[in-house]
Amino acid sequence: MVRLSIVGWLDIYGISSSSTLHVGDNINTLLQSRVFAVQRQIPYFNGNEGSFAAYPFYQRPFPIPQPPEPFTMCVDNLGSFIRVGGVRILGISSTSLFQIGSNRITSAETRIKNIRQFVTDKPGPQEQTTFVKTDND
Repeated sequence: MVRLSIVGWLDIYGISSSSTLHVGDNINTLLQSRVFAVQRQIPYFNGNEGSFAAYPFYQRPFPIPQPPEPFTMCVDNLGSFIRVGGVRILGISSTSLFQIGSNRITSAETRIKNIRQFVTDKPGPQEQTTFVKTDND
């Protein structure tokens, strides 16, 4: 069903990482973000890092959630307008979609791999102790 989307105001602080803001009708949305980050204490790189094919994590089929049981939905569209007074959003990130309007198909996928390599066993300043004060101390 094609409808007119009327929005009074939008206040969005940030949109990033393969995310979309869409006002109006849409037939298909496909969002995908694949992130590979390597952080090293000593910045030495061989030049062959960063291959998605080296990690089976990126090749596994993405699970599509199924409804737990059959359901019945009743929608009563009164008129041909989608009317929104106002929306305030702090952030839309990591393959997210914010849409006001009709959409038939939406697909989203984010796969992130962070690798942190440090020379010591524990990152941060050495010989540092953290104390937690309780009421009994």
